[in-house]
Amino acid sequence: MKLKRFAFLGLLFLSSMASFAQRADDEYNPVGAPSEPKKKKWIPQENLFYGGGLGLAFGNYINLNLNPQVGVKFTDWWGAGVGVDYNYVGSSAVNVQAVGPSVFTRFKFFDALLLQAEYNHTYMRYRDLGYEARLNFPMLLVGPGYQSGTGNGGVFFMVLWDLIQDPRSPFFIPTFRAGFSIGF
Repeated sequence: MKLKRFAFLGLLFLSSMASFAQRADDEYNPVGAPSEPKKKKWIPQENLFYGGGLGLAFGNYINLNLNPQVGVKFTDWWGAGVGVDYNYVGSSAVNVQAVGPSVFTRFKFFDALLLQAEYNHTYMRYRDLGYEARLNFPMLLVGPGYQSGTGNGGVFFMVLWDLIQDPRSPFFIPTFRAGFSIGF
C-alpha cells in the first residue's frame, strides 16, 4: 500500500514537472498579477528590406544601370543597409563602366516622404579607341524622396546631392534615382 501511494505521488510530481517544463517563462502570469503587453521580438530576418533600381536606355549609346540594395529596419521609420551601383555607357568605340559599393541610411516620414544619406566609393574604367583611364572617387549622397505604395514598400523617387563633389566624378549634381523597395 505504501508503495502504491509513493508511486502515485511520484507520478503526480513528474506530470506536474512535465507540464511546468512546457510553459515558457514569459507566458507565466500568477493570479492577481497585472498583465503586461507582450513586446514583439526583433528578428533580423523579419526586418530585412530589399530594393534598388534598374535603368536601360538605347540610342547612339547603350546605357545600363543596376542598383541592388538590402537593408535592415531598426524601427518602422528608420533603416540602413548596403548596396552596389553599376553603370555602363557604351558604343562600339567608347565605353565607360563604373561600379561603386555603398552603405546607406534611410528615414521614412508619413509613410511617403523619405530622407536618405549614402556613402558610395566608385571605381570607373573609361575606354576610347585604345586609350584607357581608371578613376576612383568617393561620393556622399544626401537628399529627399517620395515613396508611392503600401506601408510595406513600393516605388520611390529621390533627388540626391553629392556633398563631397570630387573633381574626378563625372556624375551630374543632383542625381535623380528611381527604384522600388520591398519591406520598407
